[in-house]
Amino acid sequence: MQREQGSSSLAFVLLIFSLGMLMLSGLQQQLDRQRFAVAREIGFLKEYAAAVSALAWGSKQHWQKANQWQCKREAAQWRACVLMTTKDKVVMAAQGVSQQKSAPVTLWRWGKVANTQWISSSHGWADFCPLTEASQCQLPE
Repeated sequence: MQREQGSSSLAFVLLIFSLGMLMLSGLQQQLDRQRFAVAREIGFLKEYAAAVSALAWGSKQHWQKANQWQCKREAAQWRACVLMTTKDKVVMAAQGVSQQKSAPVTLWRWGKVANTQWISSSHGWADFCPLTEASQCQLPE
């Protein structure tokens, strides 16, 4: 009978070891999900920063008055496009060139073009297409 005295202790140690392994496995799954969410958020912030940079870059370019989209690309980093909607109103769309398969973040800004210079409206920011026709929101490639 003295041989069986350690078996309950061994069973208890194995039970605690199994519970610890289950807890560690659950924590690992949680960390994997959080790591994916953080990576996705970092990707969005990089694309948003590239779109803001593209707006700043586009505002320094020379633009012609035209009733169709005009786009300019800065190497492989970003592009800006302008469209004249009325005699004085022009909308600029800017986006960073995305390495992701998803659509890049596009920022919009109202302004006007005077002597080929872009002049931004003070409250013209938008993070969605401000044009009424969906076909006008499609930027050329």
